[in-house]
Amino acid sequence: MAEEKKKNNMSSDIVTHVGLVAIIILLNYILSFYFGRFDLTEDKRHSLSQNTIDLLQDEDRIKDRIFFKIYLDGDLPADLKKIRNAVQEKLDEFRVYAGDNIQYEFIDPDGSDDEEFNNEVKNIIYQEGIQFCDVKIQSSGEQKVKTVWPGALIEYKGTTMDMVQFFNIKTVQSEELLRNISEQAINNLEYQLISAVRRVTTDNKKTVSFLHGHGELRPHQTNDVRKGLDRYYFVDDIEINGQISALDNTDALIVAKPSSRFTEKDKFVIDQFVMNGGRVLWFIDPLDVRRDSLTKTGMTFGISQNLNIEKDMLYKYGVRLNNELVLDENCGPIYIPGYELQFADWYFYPLLRPENAEVHAITKNLDPIRMEYASTIDLVNESNTDIKKTVILKSSRNSILYKAPARINYSIILKPPKFENNNQGEYPTAVMLEGKFSSAFENKPISEAFLNSPDYSTKFKSEDTKMLVVADGDVLRNEILDSVPYQGGWNYQYWPLNRDIYGIPNMNGTPKYIYGNKEFVLNAIDYMLDDNSLIDIRTKTITYRGLDLDKVKEEKQFWTFLNIAVPLLLIILLAIIQLVLRKRRYASTKS
Repeated sequence: MAEEKKKNNMSSDIVTHVGLVAIIILLNYILSFYFGRFDLTEDKRHSLSQNTIDLLQDEDRIKDRIFFKIYLDGDLPADLKKIRNAVQEKLDEFRVYAGDNIQYEFIDPDGSDDEEFNNEVKNIIYQEGIQFCDVKIQSSGEQKVKTVWPGALIEYKGTTMDMVQFFNIKTVQSEELLRNISEQAINNLEYQLISAVRRVTTDNKKTVSFLHGHGELRPHQTNDVRKGLDRYYFVDDIEINGQISALDNTDALIVAKPSSRFTEKDKFVIDQFVMNGGRVLWFIDPLDVRRDSLTKTGMTFGISQNLNIEKDMLYKYGVRLNNELVLDENCGPIYIPGYELQFADWYFYPLLRPENAEVHAITKNLDPIRMEYASTIDLVNESNTDIKKTVILKSSRNSILYKAPARINYSIILKPPKFENNNQGEYPTAVMLEGKFSSAFENKPISEAFLNSPDYSTKFKSEDTKMLVVADGDVLRNEILDSVPYQGGWNYQYWPLNRDIYGIPNMNGTPKYIYGNKEFVLNAIDYMLDDNSLIDIRTKTITYRGLDLDKVKEEKQFWTFLNIAVPLLLIILLAIIQLVLRKRRYASTKS
């Protein structure tokens, strides 16, 4: 009887196990036809943005294999290992959507026993633009220097076409700095990698032109923005000079801080550019502020400057630029000669937080936008329902206005304005206009030379297009550090837009002020040219929740004991439970 019951139990166990295996195999087979994953992290660090997914699945754009050769490999410090593993994880994510169109290989530049071969590999990647970094490592009581190559080359259609630099620092001397570099590099990975995919698969680049001829910013003053643009667009400089076809090959026109009047002919050419669907970004200073006078005498004025575009052209398009300056309690610093503290909060340099205005794709998740002597914008011609107007940047609630002529004096830092009693604030400084625009030359005399041109037809209503108006010309201006003669011209060293030239670094070496000006301009160009593939990725951030190092030191012994004792106790407990169950099972079998 006992023997028969034992056989029945064995048969039941076999059937149960076989059934479970069959169910698991069947489920795996069914689920192989579906794809899904759950990202429970708050910042969605393990999820690709929808625009990234759309680009990776675009078979019309990705027509061949994209091959990444990553040179961050080998014997690396832990924080660099994190970057290396994050790159692999991100490319594996890419492969989920792009399949075999995305392939990669990790290469250790010091991985061969042949030193001559290693040097040849390093020379090749250096010639392709990847920069090395010397990392100082504390090992066995002595300090060593490890040279790493934190970058990748990208091949498309069998040809090396681009590169990615995960970070660009020549020397890393502390673990804290290396940790910060690692976190920032991992945070930017999706943007850097998908940017490379976008660049190598773009067949027809659009053209972004900087306008000149009206005292606009010179090319070296917009170097940082140009550097960001020229990897995705053709960037050039244009003077209209009354030529009706001057903007024919332009997709987007940037008007960066003009300081002299526009002629009627130049205005007409820009107007007809808009009527034919062209995009224009206006970065305009309604008031002229002489900074050299402020530096020398401690005082200057903001004087109205008539550019001959404010009252008719921009007004017709739907905005009015006001002759006043915004002072904001939330502001950036300025250097004051002779001042004991050297730097002071300068209320004329407002820091505009995108969340204070309407949510918009180009400002979402950006760092504060730094302006200098900014003015305000009013929305006009509200009866024109063909134009959608979105205020995308505003000053804070604690802001006031100085009307022109605005007196500007260093003494304001000693007796600040009373911001707290102001119930106005939130003054618009940047507006996005979208829709069908009416011509500024409708019902207005036009040059006979244009009207009678056999090659041109005047339009008074535009196609669907977009326009950005910013009441500050310095949003995209980078500071110049130095200039040296170079090949008959000048080579300018500039300060990046995202860092304040007066920002005092924190203890860990990172700048005190981080701005979103460059990303703001790049996002605006992408949005206006209908390419949104990078906007949400460029502004995506990952929050790193590091350990409390002081707490780690205090509780190190406790957690060490816990990690050793608890597993042992669990093993002993499971062993006891197993013995009790076996004893009961065999006792019932014998009975």
